[in-house]
Amino acid sequence: MSKKGAHNKSTKKCEIWKKLWEEITNHRMMTIIVFVLILVVAIVIWTVSTASNVIVAGGSTSVAPIMNDITEQYKKNRGEDIVYNALGSAAALVGVQNGSYAFGFLSKDVNSTPKTGDNGANAQNLWNNKHVLRFVFARDYILLTYHLPNGCSLKTDPLTNKPIPLNFSAFFGGDGTKLIQKIYDHNITWGAAFKDQLVCSPAGGNSGFYTLTREAGSGTRDFFESSVIKTKSYSTDQVASSNGAMYQTLATTPGSIGYLSFSFIERVASDPELGIQAVASVTGASDPKSELPYVYEDSTKTYDFNPDYSLVRPFTGIVNTEGKHFNKALEFIAWMLDPKPYDDYQKRGIPLTPNDAAYWYIHEGDQPLTHDDIYFLKYNNNTNFAINGNGTLPGWGMNKKYLSIWDYIIRQNPHYDHNYPVYTGTDEVSN
Repeated sequence: MSKKGAHNKSTKKCEIWKKLWEEITNHRMMTIIVFVLILVVAIVIWTVSTASNVIVAGGSTSVAPIMNDITEQYKKNRGEDIVYNALGSAAALVGVQNGSYAFGFLSKDVNSTPKTGDNGANAQNLWNNKHVLRFVFARDYILLTYHLPNGCSLKTDPLTNKPIPLNFSAFFGGDGTKLIQKIYDHNITWGAAFKDQLVCSPAGGNSGFYTLTREAGSGTRDFFESSVIKTKSYSTDQVASSNGAMYQTLATTPGSIGYLSFSFIERVASDPELGIQAVASVTGASDPKSELPYVYEDSTKTYDFNPDYSLVRPFTGIVNTEGKHFNKALEFIAWMLDPKPYDDYQKRGIPLTPNDAAYWYIHEGDQPLTHDDIYFLKYNNNTNFAINGNGTLPGWGMNKKYLSIWDYIIRQNPHYDHNYPVYTGTDEVSN
């Protein structure tokens, strides 16, 4: 072979590898690769779990801290082993449907009925075709978090002399969404984005944003894309593989902006490079009042949930009702979902203890549910409405064999409360 021919062959190989790399780095191709890897891992996990009596679950990395706490407590209380694999929300959907997970968790909502682009990940399809049931165990608050660029500082409140956190107008398609789109597309500077809220030197004001998002398949990223930025097509400077990775980058990178779960609020508040002023407030779509995600309790020096904050999401669970370990999994889920301990804490002042799952939700920065919370009603206690609707609103198209998770629980565990109100189709939060 001539040198010229060898050179041409080498050049073609380089071009092939270049094109392959371009395809792999394409977002759609990356999503496929992540899906395949999740499937392979799920098969391995299923093989191991079927050979033992261990209950295997998996899903959202945001849920992992809670699961670490409550599975350890459950083992102390009941002697049952539960293994949780934090491989992302997408892994929960794959693993529960194929039976490798007894149950799984997603840090995002699962629609009740089909929606364009959901790829069958809705409660109607999961139940009618896969015997998979949806539920919700807690509410998470999303923190829009930033690290000011060098040369910029927040304006201060003249009464308290404390920094005033940055404020975003309404999201869910409002002015806040338009601003965050400009930020992530690098079409605006810090000074132009927050000209009335910052004091900046010329260099600081002209600084660009260093934008952060989460990895493909993350429920936190899904919430950010569906509710905050309202698009899946945006540029970003860095993809963080977890809440912890995003927090570390925010803490060490002036000019950065991203989003975290509420469980990180104590770390942000105590970080000398960030501080609690690094958490933005949000103006609701229907209420002109600016709301922070937290209420500071001075007596206890803690950050509590602000029920008026708009950027909240459910922590969603799914369980395979035909899975090998369904009955054992249901016992654990019943303990997780039982609203009585948090009811007693909220309404009677009875302290929570480590034996209550709600204790660990609060410990990790997530809000438990009372029996009359809209999340508990709509997602956990909805049998009749899901099948039949309410005469005015249609149901969700569930077949006649459908039972809500709470009806499954009280059928298996008669000591749980049978008299809680049920969902009737009115999405009003009951405080």
